[in-house]
Amino acid sequence: MATVLTYDIPTKHVEFKKLMFQLGYKDQITEATCKVIYFPNTVLYHPIKSAETARDEALSIAKKLNVNLERCIATQWGPNWAALCGEPFK
Repeated sequence: MATVLTYDIPTKHVEFKKLMFQLGYKDQITEATCKVIYFPNTVLYHPIKSAETARDEALSIAKKLNVNLERCIATQWGPNWAALCGEPFK
């Protein structure tokens, strides 16, 4: 099942996301309700990883970058979601 990960780190945001993207995470997804859902800045999505795996990978990437993962929540993306579709970051 798909997982959504939200996190707070004090620095190295671009580097963190780049390494997470290499593991298959995305910051937007296509979906029937919203053609594209643009996630908030510190939210990532993975189509098949578990919440535990997403959390552990976020911890590993933070450690690799020598940055403190201050907050992190990973949960399964379920059928009863609601969203503002958002706009691309500029």
